[in-house]
Amino acid sequence: MTGTIKVGEFFGIPVRLHYTWFVALVLVMLALAVYFWGMYSIWHNLAFGAAASVLFFVSMCLRELVCLVTASRLHVPVRGITLFVFAGMPRIADEDFKPLPELGLAIVAVLANLAIAGLFYAIYGALINAGAVAAAELMQWLFYFNVMAALFNLLPAPPLAAGRALQAILRLALRNHSRAARITTLLGRSIAILLVVTGIAILFVSRDIFAGIAIAVAGWFLENAASASRRQALVRDAFRGITAHDMMTEDYTPIKQQLTFGLVRDYIINSGQNCFFVIEDGKLEGIVTLTDILIPQKRWNSTKISDIMTPAKKLKTAPPSEPAVNLLELMDDYGINQVPIIRGETPIGMVTRERLLRFLKARAVLRAF
Repeated sequence: MTGTIKVGEFFGIPVRLHYTWFVALVLVMLALAVYFWGMYSIWHNLAFGAAASVLFFVSMCLRELVCLVTASRLHVPVRGITLFVFAGMPRIADEDFKPLPELGLAIVAVLANLAIAGLFYAIYGALINAGAVAAAELMQWLFYFNVMAALFNLLPAPPLAAGRALQAILRLALRNHSRAARITTLLGRSIAILLVVTGIAILFVSRDIFAGIAIAVAGWFLENAASASRRQALVRDAFRGITAHDMMTEDYTPIKQQLTFGLVRDYIINSGQNCFFVIEDGKLEGIVTLTDILIPQKRWNSTKISDIMTPAKKLKTAPPSEPAVNLLELMDDYGINQVPIIRGETPIGMVTRERLLRFLKARAVLRAF
């Protein structure tokens, strides 16, 4: 997904962070620094703001962790997740989608926010009793942030909880994923624009700078999230019914791992291929890409293919029946450009990012007419 970076994994599930989070963290830090202005030194104010930003981010990660555990208990395989400011967008393959568990996950997301808010409020009370007023105020703000996140998730706009719940209901009622996605993402973007307009109106009419900016920025965050949800839906719709077998290239000539790079260099360079199978006895042992062969000339005749290849155990592979859209998302998650297609233990082809993107571009051109 564009505009995101991979930040790690939860239980082996890739987690990506949308760029709007960095904007949100800076805004939270500055807002609290202004709130505490005059009470403490500027460095204390910035430290409070930075602590609030980090703890708010941690609380949102904790919420998504609760959702992932719930998804596992409901037997819903989540292949990846993108963290937006007020919500996470889990990536669930169409073939694994189940409307009722999706409704359950949406409810859990809101309840998790409220539970985390309750935790911060309990800490706030304990700190007040202990006389730690400054730290207590920080906890109070985190309580407010999580309550706001829970309320924000009641808006019927994906990837917010209520939006995902509405999409699940529409999929169940319409039996049409594409139509359900179009309706909910259009509604989400409309709500986002309304929030931005409302925030700007508050700025000029009531002169409430904090409320106006907060509402407008929340609308901007939502518009980004809704647009990302729409793009994901469009990509999935374009690949509907297309499998890895349809997208794979079969003319990959294998090379032997015991050969030195010097012996096969000319063949690799002149072949026009970006990737090569390393096969022994019909079994995939690894792959070699063009980036793997960037080695000094003095080592050409002493470096074996086995020394520079990516071994099979580190590769992401797929069967020929795998939906093509899953492969593109897999490449995004792990920063790879090709996926070997395996039948049993035998490689039968390769799907490349370039091939998938060409297909998407062709679909877009055809739909324009």
